[in-house]
Amino acid sequence: MSFHRAFARVVCNYNKSIEGSVPWYQVKREKSPFQQVWDEVFTPIWFKLVKGPYERWEYNALVARYRGMGIMADDAMNDKDMIVERALDIIPEDIRIQRYRRMMRGAVLAGRKLHLPLELQNYDPMVPYMAPYIEEAKFQMQEEQELLAYHPWDRRLYTAGVSGFGETSMHSTFLTM
Repeated sequence: MSFHRAFARVVCNYNKSIEGSVPWYQVKREKSPFQQVWDEVFTPIWFKLVKGPYERWEYNALVARYRGMGIMADDAMNDKDMIVERALDIIPEDIRIQRYRRMMRGAVLAGRKLHLPLELQNYDPMVPYMAPYIEEAKFQMQEEQELLAYHPWDRRLYTAGVSGFGETSMHSTFLTM
């Protein structure tokens, strides 16, 4: 018998002998002295000297990339996301056109591997201009979900014929064969 098989047998027999107990409450685990020293000494040093500067560099690099391409952070959202799609329907026409033009300019600049001139890069790309519209879209989708009683990301209303009587599944109406 191989060592691994014998060792596994010993471990299994030991596990059989232990009584199982399920704690019905959250057990507060005591920290070992090593964990206490780590949390009190090394964690602040790690965040101050490594994690914090790296996150600041990463944020500044993202801002520089957005400024160089001439887009804003909300322009980089996925248009195929249902909430963003709904927010783009709600958003005023002039903001939608500005967003489209920024995205097209960014695509052209990225394709040509160019950047905007520095005099056009003096804006904050992290302003969440779509945030109120996204919140409104979430509210509308929640309202629809409650009123129509369907799961919004199943898109059942758009995949089957609906008679107007509330049927949302495939072939559930007399209008489809």
